[in-house]
Amino acid sequence: MDDFREVLGHHPTGVSLVTGLSEDGEPVGMVVGTFNSVSLDPPMVSFMPMRTSYTWSNMRSAKRFCINILASDQQDRCGAFMRAPTEERFADWPWTPSPGGLPVLSDVIAWIECSTVNEIEAGDHWIVLGSVESLAVSRPVPPLLYFQGGYGRFAPKSLVFIPDRDIRCGVQDAELARPVLERLAGAHDAECSNVVTIGDQAMAVVGSATGRNVANTRRLGLRMPLVPPVGDLFAAFNDEVFAEAWIDRRTDRSEGAADKLRDRLELVRSQGWSASLTASGNYSDLALHRAFSNFTRGNYTPAEERRILTAVAESAEYYSSDPISRTALYSVGSMVVPVRNEDGSLRSALRLGQLDKSMTGSELFDLAQELEDAAREIELLLRGGEVVDPMVLQHLTSY
Repeated sequence: MDDFREVLGHHPTGVSLVTGLSEDGEPVGMVVGTFNSVSLDPPMVSFMPMRTSYTWSNMRSAKRFCINILASDQQDRCGAFMRAPTEERFADWPWTPSPGGLPVLSDVIAWIECSTVNEIEAGDHWIVLGSVESLAVSRPVPPLLYFQGGYGRFAPKSLVFIPDRDIRCGVQDAELARPVLERLAGAHDAECSNVVTIGDQAMAVVGSATGRNVANTRRLGLRMPLVPPVGDLFAAFNDEVFAEAWIDRRTDRSEGAADKLRDRLELVRSQGWSASLTASGNYSDLALHRAFSNFTRGNYTPAEERRILTAVAESAEYYSSDPISRTALYSVGSMVVPVRNEDGSLRSALRLGQLDKSMTGSELFDLAQELEDAAREIELLLRGGEVVDPMVLQHLTSY
């Protein structure tokens, strides 16, 4: 028995709270780790209460139940629910009725209302089969799991952040460069920021200044995944291993997509800078900004991760490998230039964003020259640098 429990404890299970109504119409509920999807057509689910369960014996006659899928931040509330006397379990957990009148608990991830279609004896448990009648997602966040005898949360791995030690030098650089950032932000009524890489899979805004009419003024600490086409300047001006790893993180796995990205990097190298723009006049990176905000928070599910990557991939239209024509008109979102170490290697990036302006190609090249001159100015400031206030470091690494 102990070996059975030990081995199966290495398989994580989701934690749900099954609710229903007693014979006298009062809400009843129990926490289970045995909820499962059974059938798609017709939609059916199951859960397995113990045969000795008083709660199940109190709610089974109603022939209806509601599965409440718990979120990772509801661990304490789940524990309090299990410890409370049956008649007090719903006193501190607000709920609303499902379409069939069963308790849907506040802030759960999702709920599934069912009618009982079968109850099968299985050792010391019942297998309760339910026909799904209504359901909804309420809050798409990581679920609460039971694993190896304890509760915890699921953490997706493919976009997990790398330790913040890699941004500490960048924070100091950004403070020294602040006069330049503020001057450019004011002159172009835009957002001007200093961006560094975190390892080889993410970027972070470590310094930021905004113009008077820029709506989003809280960009400091924003994280961005180094997933094509985002971060092309870092891929272009790092070594081949870095560039190929960046290309390999593309969502379109075709070789044709990889070749287009290599062409884009060659364009960035030849220009010496990167810009997100379109010749169509319909530039909008709102979806991309939302994706970056969700990435920064880090509290996302695999489904949310897919939405982040989709938003990044859909921005590819703004990162063409076609050379810029000096006479054509472009709608411009941002421009990025490299800031280099004394040996010529890439140190960080100077980014002018939220431009949302129409420019000719000739004006684009003029803006690039202005930013490149500003980057040289920052490089001179860094060579005569000073120590940054440690409170700034604390602010940046607390995101």
